[in-house]
Amino acid sequence: MSWYRANRWWALRLLRLPLDIFVFGTIAFFLVRLLPGDPVSVAISSRSGTVSPDAIAAVRTQMGLDGSVWDQLLRFWGGLLHGDLGHSLVTGAPVVDEVFSRLPSTIELIVLGLIGAFVLCLVLGFLYLRFANRVLRNSIRVYASFATTVPVFVVAIFLIVIFYVILDWLPAPLGRVSSGTLPVVTGFPLLDELLTGNLDLFGETLVQYIMPVAAMVLTYTPNLLTQYIGGLDRELVQPTTRFQVAAGVPRRWIFFSVFRRSLSSVVVVFGLFFGSLIGGAVTIESLFGFGGIGALGVRSVQSVDFTALQGFLVVVVAVCLIAMLVVDLVNMWLDPRRRPGIESEAS
Repeated sequence: MSWYRANRWWALRLLRLPLDIFVFGTIAFFLVRLLPGDPVSVAISSRSGTVSPDAIAAVRTQMGLDGSVWDQLLRFWGGLLHGDLGHSLVTGAPVVDEVFSRLPSTIELIVLGLIGAFVLCLVLGFLYLRFANRVLRNSIRVYASFATTVPVFVVAIFLIVIFYVILDWLPAPLGRVSSGTLPVVTGFPLLDELLTGNLDLFGETLVQYIMPVAAMVLTYTPNLLTQYIGGLDRELVQPTTRFQVAAGVPRRWIFFSVFRRSLSSVVVVFGLFFGSLIGGAVTIESLFGFGGIGALGVRSVQSVDFTALQGFLVVVVAVCLIAMLVVDLVNMWLDPRRRPGIESEAS
């Protein structure tokens, strides 16, 4: 029992993860069936001649759409527990292969954007805290005020026009590489190029990433910065900070303490961005010709591909829930006061 009391702040979150995935996966199952159109009709529309009722029934069974909706739900979860998401109605390939062949490249793009936004947020936060310059602080506040006001696709288009069309400093936004073929080892393009020692292709891909990553960094940093500046302002006047100053604690340690205590709200927003960026990646990948998990979702909706769309939603939800689990754990590690039951333990 003592082990549970000491570790329940992460154990409970970990145990709840499968239940959350089950609930959201079930919601996705029913949500997909609200799409207009009959996927069986779409699947047989390309066949010439008259299609017999037996052939239609066979296609419906193959797609897992026979029986009641509850039978379909049980088969859906039975297949999912065995790692089987069915086969795409468009390509005929296993949905698991379709999703996981595209997901790593999308995650790589999102992670690069989030890391860039987080680093820029820390740098601007440090400048805000370190220098009592009114012009500098007001400039940082003005940039932070742009939170959620400018969509990422607008910033991306501006970057394309300026750095490709006008200045011609960066290559055309026509994919991750302009020549050659990306190696596939782990599915993460940059990592795979390093693992295979293809440094020329790595450099070429890195250059192609500049504009999309910059668009994400410039768009999503203001939200992080708003939370961080607010946290810095609050922590600067806290009794803990005042006591450290009165006790003669070195200035760098006071800065470090204020920085650490202000990070909790930033970490929460950071995790929320991960989920929203999977949706935003559809726009970025389309603008820059990257392809990825977003393109699969759009294609599945357009073609009424039930099985691919179900797999897409379940995997995306699972990734987002895992990201939020990590955010919760990091947040409670940074600030133990946020751990469940800490009040009762303290009393």
